[in-house]
Amino acid sequence: MITLFEGELATRDTLRFVEEKGGIGLWRLDLDTKEMVWSRGVYTLLGLEVGQVEPSYERITAMIHPDDRLPPSEVERLMRQALPIEREFRVIQRGGRVRWLANRGEVLLDAAGNPCRAVGVLFDVSRQYEAIVAMRATEDRYRAIIQASGAAVWTSRADGTGADPKWLRLTGQTAEEALHGGWVGAVHPEDRPEVETSWRHRVADPRPFEAECRLPANGNGYRWYQVRAAPVFGSGTVREWVWTGSDIHARKANPLLHGEGSGAGAERQLTGAQIRAARGLLNWSVRDLSERSGVSAAVVRRLEEFNSEPNAPEQRMGQIRAAFEQGGVEFLFPSLGKPGVRLA
Repeated sequence: MITLFEGELATRDTLRFVEEKGGIGLWRLDLDTKEMVWSRGVYTLLGLEVGQVEPSYERITAMIHPDDRLPPSEVERLMRQALPIEREFRVIQRGGRVRWLANRGEVLLDAAGNPCRAVGVLFDVSRQYEAIVAMRATEDRYRAIIQASGAAVWTSRADGTGADPKWLRLTGQTAEEALHGGWVGAVHPEDRPEVETSWRHRVADPRPFEAECRLPANGNGYRWYQVRAAPVFGSGTVREWVWTGSDIHARKANPLLHGEGSGAGAERQLTGAQIRAARGLLNWSVRDLSERSGVSAAVVRRLEEFNSEPNAPEQRMGQIRAAFEQGGVEFLFPSLGKPGVRLA
Protein backbone atom coordinates (compact mmCIF):
# COMPACT_ATOMS: atom_id res chain seq x y z
CA MET A 1 0.00 0.00 0.00
CA ILE A 2 1.24 3.47 -0.86
CA THR A 3 1.24 5.85 2.08
CA LEU A 4 1.27 9.60 1.62
CA PHE A 5 2.68 10.39 5.03
CA GLU A 6 5.53 9.16 7.19
CA GLY A 7 5.73 7.87 10.72
CA GLU A 8 3.81 5.33 12.76
CA LEU A 9 0.44 6.77 11.75
CA ALA A 10 1.23 6.98 8.03
CA THR A 11 -1.48 4.48 7.03
CA ARG A 12 -4.15 6.10 9.18
CA ASP A 13 -3.25 9.59 7.99
CA THR A 14 -3.29 8.45 4.36
CA LEU A 15 -6.76 6.97 4.79
CA ARG A 16 -8.00 10.15 6.49
CA PHE A 17 -6.57 12.26 3.66
CA VAL A 18 -8.18 10.10 0.97
CA GLU A 19 -11.56 10.18 2.70
CA GLU A 20 -11.53 13.93 3.24
CA LYS A 21 -10.36 14.88 -0.25
CA GLY A 22 -12.33 12.21 -2.07
CA GLY A 23 -15.55 12.50 -0.09
CA ILE A 24 -15.69 8.78 0.68
CA GLY A 25 -16.22 6.52 3.66
CA LEU A 26 -15.46 2.84 4.37
CA TRP A 27 -17.68 0.37 6.17
CA ARG A 28 -17.64 -3.26 7.33
CA LEU A 29 -20.51 -5.49 8.45
CA ASP A 30 -20.17 -8.83 10.24
CA LEU A 31 -23.04 -10.97 8.93
CA ASP A 32 -23.11 -13.23 11.99
CA THR A 33 -22.99 -10.68 14.81
CA LYS A 34 -24.48 -7.79 12.76
CA GLU A 35 -21.72 -5.61 14.17
CA MET A 36 -20.87 -2.73 11.85
CA VAL A 37 -17.82 -0.49 11.69
CA TRP A 38 -17.68 2.92 9.98
CA SER A 39 -14.70 5.02 9.10
CA ARG A 40 -14.71 8.73 9.88
CA GLY A 41 -15.75 9.39 6.28
CA VAL A 42 -19.04 7.53 6.72
CA TYR A 43 -19.97 9.73 9.68
CA THR A 44 -19.21 12.80 7.56
CA LEU A 45 -21.34 11.57 4.64
CA LEU A 46 -24.24 10.90 7.01
CA GLY A 47 -23.87 14.29 8.68
CA LEU A 48 -23.00 12.76 12.05
CA GLU A 49 -20.20 13.29 14.54
CA VAL A 50 -17.85 10.41 15.30
CA GLY A 51 -19.16 8.60 18.39
CA GLN A 52 -22.52 10.36 18.18
CA VAL A 53 -24.31 7.11 17.30
CA GLU A 54 -23.45 3.44 17.32
CA PRO A 55 -22.67 2.24 13.77
CA SER A 56 -25.30 -0.16 12.48
CA TYR A 57 -27.07 -1.12 9.28
CA GLU A 58 -30.37 -0.14 10.91
CA ARG A 59 -29.07 3.39 11.53
CA ILE A 60 -28.14 3.86 7.86
CA THR A 61 -31.45 2.37 6.72
CA ALA A 62 -33.36 4.79 8.95
CA MET A 63 -31.62 7.71 7.24
CA ILE A 64 -32.25 6.46 3.68
CA HIS A 65 -35.11 8.13 1.85
CA PRO A 66 -38.19 5.85 2.09
CA ASP A 67 -38.45 5.63 -1.71
CA ASP A 68 -34.87 4.32 -1.95
CA ARG A 69 -34.90 1.62 0.73
CA LEU A 70 -34.48 -2.00 -0.29
CA PRO A 71 -36.94 -4.55 1.09
CA PRO A 72 -35.36 -6.71 3.83
CA SER A 73 -35.82 -9.77 1.63
CA GLU A 74 -33.74 -8.17 -1.12
CA VAL A 75 -30.93 -7.32 1.30
CA GLU A 76 -30.99 -10.88 2.60
CA ARG A 77 -30.79 -12.24 -0.94
CA LEU A 78 -27.77 -10.06 -1.77
CA MET A 79 -25.92 -11.26 1.30
CA ARG A 80 -26.92 -14.92 1.00
CA GLN A 81 -25.87 -15.12 -2.66
CA ALA A 82 -22.78 -12.95 -2.14
CA LEU A 83 -23.82 -10.61 -4.97
CA PRO A 84 -22.00 -7.35 -5.76
CA ILE A 85 -23.31 -4.32 -3.87
CA GLU A 86 -23.94 -1.49 -6.32
CA ARG A 87 -26.65 1.06 -5.67
CA GLU A 88 -27.39 4.74 -5.16
CA PHE A 89 -29.75 6.21 -2.62
CA ARG A 90 -30.64 9.43 -0.83
CA VAL A 91 -29.95 9.99 2.84
CA ILE A 92 -31.81 12.60 4.84
CA GLN A 93 -29.51 14.25 7.33
CA ARG A 94 -30.58 16.07 10.44
CA GLY A 95 -32.00 19.42 9.41
CA GLY A 96 -33.55 17.94 6.29
CA ARG A 97 -30.54 18.15 3.96
CA VAL A 98 -30.61 15.44 1.29
CA ARG A 99 -27.47 13.90 -0.17
CA TRP A 100 -27.13 11.26 -2.85
CA LEU A 101 -24.71 8.48 -1.91
CA ALA A 102 -23.32 5.62 -3.98
CA ASN A 103 -22.57 2.33 -2.25
CA ARG A 104 -20.08 -0.11 -3.77
CA GLY A 105 -19.10 -3.28 -1.97
CA GLU A 106 -18.88 -7.04 -1.90
CA VAL A 107 -19.65 -10.00 0.35
CA LEU A 108 -16.71 -12.04 1.63
CA LEU A 109 -16.83 -15.80 2.20
CA ASP A 110 -15.33 -17.89 5.01
CA ALA A 111 -13.23 -21.02 4.55
CA ALA A 112 -16.37 -23.09 4.08
CA GLY A 113 -17.66 -20.83 1.31
CA ASN A 114 -20.38 -19.20 3.38
CA PRO A 115 -20.99 -15.42 3.47
CA CYS A 116 -19.40 -13.99 6.60
CA ARG A 117 -18.67 -10.32 6.07
CA ALA A 118 -19.66 -7.44 3.81
CA VAL A 119 -17.32 -4.55 3.06
CA GLY A 120 -17.78 -1.46 0.99
CA VAL A 121 -17.23 2.19 0.27
CA LEU A 122 -19.69 5.09 0.26
CA PHE A 123 -19.13 8.25 -1.76
CA ASP A 124 -21.10 11.41 -2.39
CA VAL A 125 -22.69 11.65 -5.86
CA SER A 126 -25.00 14.58 -5.09
CA ARG A 127 -23.43 16.85 -7.71
CA GLN A 128 -23.90 14.28 -10.44
CA TYR A 129 -27.58 13.81 -9.56
CA GLU A 130 -28.13 17.57 -9.30
CA ALA A 131 -26.60 17.95 -12.76
CA ILE A 132 -28.91 15.22 -14.10
CA VAL A 133 -31.95 16.91 -12.55
CA ALA A 134 -30.93 20.27 -14.04
CA MET A 135 -30.35 18.67 -17.44
CA ARG A 136 -33.75 16.95 -17.36
CA ALA A 137 -35.42 20.24 -16.41
CA THR A 138 -33.70 21.94 -19.35
CA GLU A 139 -34.82 19.16 -21.68
CA ASP A 140 -38.40 19.42 -20.39
CA ARG A 141 -38.39 23.19 -20.99
CA TYR A 142 -36.93 22.66 -24.45
CA ARG A 143 -39.64 20.15 -25.36
CA ALA A 144 -42.34 22.45 -23.97
CA ILE A 145 -41.05 25.41 -26.01
CA ILE A 146 -40.95 23.33 -29.17
CA GLN A 147 -44.43 21.97 -28.53
CA ALA A 148 -45.81 25.45 -27.86
CA SER A 149 -44.18 26.95 -30.96
CA GLY A 150 -45.32 24.16 -33.25
CA ALA A 151 -41.96 24.34 -35.07
CA ALA A 152 -40.04 21.40 -36.49
CA VAL A 153 -36.60 20.97 -34.93
CA TRP A 154 -33.54 19.15 -36.23
CA THR A 155 -29.74 19.25 -36.20
CA SER A 156 -27.03 19.10 -38.85
CA ARG A 157 -23.27 19.00 -39.08
CA ALA A 158 -21.18 22.14 -39.03
CA ASP A 159 -21.39 22.47 -42.82
CA GLY A 160 -25.14 21.82 -42.96
CA THR A 161 -24.89 18.24 -44.18
CA GLY A 162 -26.08 15.06 -42.55
CA ALA A 163 -29.39 16.32 -41.14
CA ASP A 164 -31.01 14.08 -38.53
CA PRO A 165 -34.13 11.91 -39.00
CA LYS A 166 -36.51 14.74 -38.03
CA TRP A 167 -35.41 16.69 -41.12
CA LEU A 168 -35.69 13.62 -43.31
CA ARG A 169 -39.25 13.00 -42.11
CA LEU A 170 -40.18 16.65 -42.65
CA THR A 171 -38.90 16.92 -46.22
CA GLY A 172 -38.66 13.38 -47.54
CA GLN A 173 -34.99 13.98 -48.36
CA THR A 174 -32.95 10.78 -48.18
CA ALA A 175 -30.03 10.35 -45.80
CA GLU A 176 -27.71 10.12 -48.80
CA GLU A 177 -29.04 13.39 -50.22
CA ALA A 178 -28.70 15.11 -46.85
CA LEU A 179 -25.16 13.82 -46.45
CA HIS A 180 -23.87 15.04 -49.81
CA GLY A 181 -26.13 17.93 -50.76
CA GLY A 182 -26.96 19.19 -47.30
CA TRP A 183 -30.23 20.80 -46.35
CA VAL A 184 -29.89 23.40 -49.12
CA GLY A 185 -30.29 20.63 -51.66
CA ALA A 186 -33.91 20.21 -50.56
CA VAL A 187 -34.82 23.87 -51.08
CA HIS A 188 -37.07 24.72 -54.04
CA PRO A 189 -34.89 25.38 -57.14
CA GLU A 190 -36.23 28.94 -57.46
CA ASP A 191 -35.31 29.79 -53.86
CA ARG A 192 -32.05 27.85 -53.72
CA PRO A 193 -29.51 30.35 -55.19
CA GLU A 194 -30.34 33.11 -52.71
CA VAL A 195 -30.61 30.72 -49.76
CA GLU A 196 -27.37 28.94 -50.65
CA THR A 197 -25.44 32.22 -50.90
CA SER A 198 -26.76 33.38 -47.53
CA TRP A 199 -26.00 30.01 -45.95
CA ARG A 200 -22.40 29.99 -47.22
CA HIS A 201 -21.84 33.35 -45.56
CA ARG A 202 -23.09 31.92 -42.27
CA VAL A 203 -20.85 28.85 -42.50
CA ALA A 204 -17.86 31.16 -43.03
CA ASP A 205 -18.98 33.55 -40.29
CA PRO A 206 -21.06 31.44 -37.83
CA ARG A 207 -23.97 33.46 -36.53
CA PRO A 208 -27.73 32.81 -36.29
CA PHE A 209 -29.19 32.13 -39.73
CA GLU A 210 -32.70 32.82 -41.02
CA ALA A 211 -34.43 32.36 -44.37
CA GLU A 212 -37.91 31.95 -45.85
CA CYS A 213 -38.00 29.29 -48.52
CA ARG A 214 -40.02 26.44 -49.94
CA LEU A 215 -39.22 22.91 -48.76
CA PRO A 216 -40.54 19.55 -49.97
CA ALA A 217 -43.73 18.50 -48.21
CA ASN A 218 -42.65 14.86 -48.12
CA GLY A 219 -44.03 13.97 -51.53
CA ASN A 220 -46.85 16.53 -51.55
CA GLY A 221 -45.28 19.41 -53.42
CA TYR A 222 -43.61 22.30 -51.59
CA ARG A 223 -44.56 24.41 -48.60
CA TRP A 224 -43.18 27.71 -47.37
CA TYR A 225 -41.12 27.57 -44.17
CA GLN A 226 -39.34 30.12 -42.06
CA VAL A 227 -36.05 28.38 -41.34
CA ARG A 228 -33.83 29.46 -38.46
CA ALA A 229 -30.54 28.01 -37.26
CA ALA A 230 -28.05 28.69 -34.48
CA PRO A 231 -24.50 27.36 -34.25
CA VAL A 232 -23.46 25.18 -31.33
CA PHE A 233 -19.80 25.67 -30.47
CA GLY A 234 -17.31 23.24 -29.00
CA SER A 235 -13.62 23.96 -28.40
CA GLY A 236 -13.90 27.21 -30.33
CA THR A 237 -15.39 25.73 -33.50
CA VAL A 238 -18.92 24.96 -34.65
CA ARG A 239 -19.86 21.46 -33.55
CA GLU A 240 -23.32 21.42 -35.10
CA TRP A 241 -26.29 23.59 -36.04
CA VAL A 242 -29.69 23.45 -34.36
CA TRP A 243 -32.55 24.24 -36.73
CA THR A 244 -36.22 25.15 -36.46
CA GLY A 245 -38.71 25.28 -39.28
CA SER A 246 -42.05 27.09 -38.93
CA ASP A 247 -44.74 26.48 -41.52
CA ILE A 248 -45.66 29.88 -43.03
CA HIS A 249 -47.33 28.54 -46.16
CA ALA A 250 -50.72 30.10 -45.39
CA ARG A 251 -49.14 33.51 -44.80
CA LYS A 252 -47.04 33.39 -47.95
CA ALA A 253 -49.87 32.05 -50.09
CA ASN A 254 -52.39 34.65 -48.82
CA PRO A 255 -50.41 37.72 -47.72
CA LEU A 256 -53.42 40.06 -47.63
CA LEU A 257 -55.39 37.65 -45.48
CA HIS A 258 -52.59 37.74 -42.90
CA GLY A 259 -52.04 41.47 -42.83
CA GLU A 260 -49.13 41.57 -45.28
CA GLY A 261 -48.59 43.22 -48.64
CA SER A 262 -49.51 46.71 -49.85
CA GLY A 263 -49.26 48.00 -46.28
CA ALA A 264 -52.32 46.01 -45.23
CA GLY A 265 -53.41 46.99 -41.74
CA ALA A 266 -50.97 49.89 -41.54
CA GLU A 267 -53.81 52.44 -41.52
CA ARG A 268 -56.31 50.35 -39.57
CA GLN A 269 -57.07 51.53 -36.06
CA LEU A 270 -56.72 49.17 -33.13
CA THR A 271 -59.83 47.81 -31.48
CA GLY A 272 -60.42 47.66 -27.75
CA ALA A 273 -60.34 43.87 -27.97
CA GLN A 274 -56.90 43.99 -29.59
CA ILE A 275 -55.57 46.25 -26.85
CA ARG A 276 -56.84 43.88 -24.13
CA ALA A 277 -55.43 40.86 -25.94
CA ALA A 278 -52.06 42.52 -26.54
CA ARG A 279 -51.75 43.39 -22.84
CA GLY A 280 -52.52 39.78 -22.01
CA LEU A 281 -49.83 38.46 -24.39
CA LEU A 282 -47.20 40.73 -22.84
CA ASN A 283 -48.55 40.33 -19.30
CA TRP A 284 -48.78 44.11 -19.01
CA SER A 285 -51.04 45.91 -16.56
CA VAL A 286 -52.98 49.01 -17.57
CA ARG A 287 -50.34 51.01 -15.74
CA ASP A 288 -47.55 49.29 -17.69
CA LEU A 289 -49.18 50.25 -21.00
CA SER A 290 -49.79 53.79 -19.77
CA GLU A 291 -46.14 54.28 -18.81
CA ARG A 292 -44.84 52.84 -22.09
CA SER A 293 -47.25 54.72 -24.36
CA GLY A 294 -47.63 58.03 -22.55
CA VAL A 295 -51.43 57.63 -22.60
CA SER A 296 -53.12 57.97 -19.22
CA ALA A 297 -54.39 54.84 -17.47
CA ALA A 298 -57.93 56.28 -17.43
CA VAL A 299 -57.91 56.66 -21.22
CA VAL A 300 -56.53 53.14 -21.67
CA ARG A 301 -59.34 51.69 -19.55
CA ARG A 302 -61.93 53.63 -21.54
CA LEU A 303 -60.51 52.45 -24.88
CA GLU A 304 -60.58 48.83 -23.72
CA GLU A 305 -64.31 49.04 -23.09
CA PHE A 306 -64.90 48.84 -26.86
CA ASN A 307 -64.65 45.55 -28.73
CA SER A 308 -64.59 47.46 -32.01
CA GLU A 309 -62.60 50.55 -32.99
CA PRO A 310 -63.01 53.19 -30.25
CA ASN A 311 -63.63 56.83 -31.08
CA ALA A 312 -60.22 58.16 -30.07
CA PRO A 313 -57.60 60.52 -31.49
CA GLU A 314 -55.24 58.87 -33.97
CA GLN A 315 -52.25 60.18 -32.04
CA ARG A 316 -53.17 58.32 -28.85
CA MET A 317 -53.98 55.12 -30.72
CA GLY A 318 -50.67 55.44 -32.55
CA GLN A 319 -48.80 55.81 -29.26
CA ILE A 320 -50.46 52.67 -27.90
CA ARG A 321 -49.78 50.71 -31.05
CA ALA A 322 -46.13 51.80 -31.13
CA ALA A 323 -45.68 50.75 -27.48
CA PHE A 324 -47.10 47.30 -28.18
CA GLU A 325 -45.05 46.80 -31.34
CA GLN A 326 -41.88 47.78 -29.49
CA GLY A 327 -42.84 45.25 -26.85
CA GLY A 328 -42.99 42.47 -29.47
CA VAL A 329 -46.65 42.35 -30.52
CA GLU A 330 -47.95 42.25 -34.09
CA PHE A 331 -51.48 43.30 -35.05
CA LEU A 332 -53.41 41.47 -37.78
CA PHE A 333 -56.16 42.95 -39.95
CA PRO A 334 -57.38 40.19 -42.30
CA SER A 335 -59.73 41.06 -45.11
CA LEU A 336 -62.11 38.43 -43.73
CA GLY A 337 -62.81 37.87 -40.05
CA LYS A 338 -62.00 39.86 -36.96
CA PRO A 339 -58.77 41.78 -36.26
CA GLY A 340 -56.21 39.75 -34.34
CA VAL A 341 -52.97 40.00 -32.41
CA ARG A 342 -49.92 37.77 -31.96
CA LEU A 343 -46.37 37.84 -30.68
CA ALA A 344 -44.01 39.00 -33.41
